[in-house]
Amino acid sequence: MKRKLLALILALAMACTLATSGFATTAAEEPADPATASADADSTDARLAKVTELVKKTLDLDTDAYTSFYGDVEENPLAQVWYLSWSNEDGESLSIEAMEDGKITSYYYYSPSEEGTVSSSDLPHFPAGDPAAAQKAAEAFIAKVLEKNETADFDEDYNTSRLNATEYRFGGDILVNGVPADLGFNIRVRCTDNKVMSFNRDDNAPMLLEDYPDAKAAVDAAKAAQSLRTTLEMKLEYVLPEVDATQAVLRYLPVYGDDYYVDAKTGELVNLTELYEKAGEGIFSTMNGGAANDSAEAPEASPEEDKSLSQAELEGIAKLEGVLTKEELDAAIRKITALGLGDYTLGSASYSVERDTEEGETPDVTAYVRYGKQVDQYTLTRAVTVDARTGKLLRVSSYGNLPKDTERPITFAEAQAKAEAFLKEQNPEAYARAALYDSTEMNPENTWEWTHYFNFCEKQNGYFYAGNALTVSVDATDGSIAEYYPNFNLDITFDSTEGIITEDKAIDAWLATYDTTLHYVYIPAAIDFSKPPYDALEGMGVSYLVKPALGYSLTQETSVQGIDAKTGEPVRYNRPNDDAIGPYTDVSAHWAKAQIEKLASFDIGFQGDKFQPDKTLTQVDLLVLALSVQGYNFDLTEDGTLDNLYATAYRYGLLTKEERDEDAKVTRIQVVKMILDSIGMGSIAKLEGIYKTGFADEADIPAGLVGYAALAKGLGIVAGAGSNKFLPNDGCTRAEAAVMLYNLLSK
Repeated sequence: MKRKLLALILALAMACTLATSGFATTAAEEPADPATASADADSTDARLAKVTELVKKTLDLDTDAYTSFYGDVEENPLAQVWYLSWSNEDGESLSIEAMEDGKITSYYYYSPSEEGTVSSSDLPHFPAGDPAAAQKAAEAFIAKVLEKNETADFDEDYNTSRLNATEYRFGGDILVNGVPADLGFNIRVRCTDNKVMSFNRDDNAPMLLEDYPDAKAAVDAAKAAQSLRTTLEMKLEYVLPEVDATQAVLRYLPVYGDDYYVDAKTGELVNLTELYEKAGEGIFSTMNGGAANDSAEAPEASPEEDKSLSQAELEGIAKLEGVLTKEELDAAIRKITALGLGDYTLGSASYSVERDTEEGETPDVTAYVRYGKQVDQYTLTRAVTVDARTGKLLRVSSYGNLPKDTERPITFAEAQAKAEAFLKEQNPEAYARAALYDSTEMNPENTWEWTHYFNFCEKQNGYFYAGNALTVSVDATDGSIAEYYPNFNLDITFDSTEGIITEDKAIDAWLATYDTTLHYVYIPAAIDFSKPPYDALEGMGVSYLVKPALGYSLTQETSVQGIDAKTGEPVRYNRPNDDAIGPYTDVSAHWAKAQIEKLASFDIGFQGDKFQPDKTLTQVDLLVLALSVQGYNFDLTEDGTLDNLYATAYRYGLLTKEERDEDAKVTRIQVVKMILDSIGMGSIAKLEGIYKTGFADEADIPAGLVGYAALAKGLGIVAGAGSNKFLPNDGCTRAEAAVMLYNLLSK
C-alpha cells in the first residue's frame, strides 16, 4: 500500500482525540515517588510516572540537569500518546513523544547554542567530525528505540549535509521481521560530538487491528510474479522518442488500473483497490476546474508617436499594430455560434505579444477574451483565446458552478455529435486524422458536473498517437462548447508497423522491469463496534481499521516509459541527470581523487561524469567552480546559461564586464583571488602594506595581489612549491584549483 494513503488513514484515526491532560513538576516541587504517586495504578499521574520511567530506561537518560518537567497525554480510542518535555533555566530542553507502552516515536533535543544547521557568519567549510562515526551513533540510538521485531535500513542517499552544517542527517526504512512495512525514520546527529539531536519515525499502531504476522512466505517470488503478470495490460501506441523528434515510433505503453498484491501465505491474488472501495474509503475526491488569471485590459488605442518615447518603446508599440479592438474581437468570436455566447456578457480582453521572435519577423499577438453570465447566485465564465489580428479561435475554457436543480438535458451522444461537428468546422485537417481516444460522460448524480468530455487523438496505421490531440468539452445544459484545446502537429510522420512484437512478449518484457517485493501490505479490516476500545470509534467517521498481511507486490526501481514495439527492449524515461555534479569516471587513478570526490559530494565541481582533472583551467571553468561553492549549478549546454554565469559573477564582484574572456587561461594567483573574492574576503586582501607572504618568489606576484597570496597561505589554501615558490603567474589545472578549494573548506 502506498505510504501516502497509509499516512492519510493514520492521520484520520489520530484526529479522533477524546481528551488531553497536562502535568508539570519543577525543582521546587519534586514529584512523588512513582511507587506511591497514587493508590490507583491506572490513574493518569501513575501512568505518566510509568511511561517516563520506561522512556528513561530505554534511552538511559540522565535528567538531573533539568529543573522542569511536563507530561501531556492525548487519549485516542486506540492509543494513548504521551508528550514528555524537560527543560532548565539555561534554555536547554528535551521533548519526547512516546506511546503508553514506552515506545518512542519522536525525540528532540535543543540547546541555545544550536541556532540552526548552518552558520552564515563563518567561512565556508566542510562539516566537522566524521559522517561514518555519526552514522554509528545514529544506528546505536535507533537500536535502542525500535521494537524487538524491527530493524533500521539506512538509505545511503539520504544524507543531506551541506557546507557549514552542524548536523549530519540520516534516514531510511524500518523493517518488521526483516521485510519492508512502509515505515520510515529520520535522525539528526551533531557533527562535533555525535550527539543525537532529533529522531522521528512512522508509527501505524493506532490503526492496526491485528499484529504483524511472521515473515515466512509459503509462496516464492517467481510464482507471485506470474500471478501479478495477469494484472498487467499494455496498449500499442505511437510516441515521439525524443522531445524534438518529428517521427513517431510504436511502443507498448502500460495501462494502469487497480493495485494488486499476492498473499504470501496463500498465493491468492488480491485486488487491494477493490478492498478499500468496499471498505468505504471515500477519502479522496477529484474536482475539475480552475480559472486563468485575469490580466489587465489592453488599451484600445495606441498612443500617438511622441518624441519622448525611445526607439525601443516605439518598436514595442509597433508590435501591436493591426490587432483587433475588444469590440472587434467580440464580434468575431460571437460568429462562432457553437460557443453559445448569446446570453454571456463581454468582460475583459487582454493581449499578449510573442517574445523572442527573429529580427524582421512580425510577432504573433494573442487575445484572451472573458465572458460571464449569472445563473441565480452563481457565475459562469467562458474564456476564449484567439489570434488578435485575425480572430482565429485558438482555445476555449470555462469554469464556475451551477445551481443544484439546473437542467442538463444534453445527452452524451448528442454532445459527441456537437463536438465532432465543431472540430470538423474549426480544425478540419487535424480532425480528419483523428479518432475518439477517450471520453468521460457527465455523471448526473454529481451536481457540480455539467460537461461531457471528449479527447480525439491522431490515429495512423490503426494506432493512436496521443501527442496530437483535440480536446473538447460540451456544456450539458445547452450543448455549447465549453472547452477546446487543440494540440496538433501536422508535420509528425509515423514509423511503419513492420516487425512489431506481440502484446504477450511486451508484457513479459514489462514484467521484467519490476522486482517482486515481499513486504507487509495493509488491508482494511472490519471493526466490531460492540467491543471496547472500538466502541469509542462508532460515530466518529472511522469505518474500518487495517491489518498487515505478508504479500508480494511489483515495484520498479526506476521509471520505465514502455516497451519498444520492435526490439522488445524497455524504454526508460529520457531524464538524464546531466546537471548532476559527479560522480566522476576519470579521477579514479588521479592524485587529487579524494579531494575532487569530497567536493562533488557537496555539489561543488563541474556537471556531468567527467572532471578532466589535468585540463588547464579557463576563466569559465574557474567561475563555475568558485560559484558552485555558493550553491550555483550552471548547465553551460543550455542557451543563455553562459550569460547567466557571468551575470552572477558580476554580482559577486568576481570580475567586471570588461574582464570577460571566456577561454582565457587563468593563473594561480587569479585562482586564489577569485576564491577569496567569492567568500567575501576580497576587501581584506586588498589592504596594502601589511602583508608578507614568505614565498621566495613574492616579487613575482602582480601589484595589488600580495594580500591575496598571503591570506591564501595563512588559510592553508596554498603552500610553497619546490624551493618555497608560489609560482603566481603559472597556469593552473582543474585538479589544482579543486585542491585549493578543498584546503579552504577543510579548515
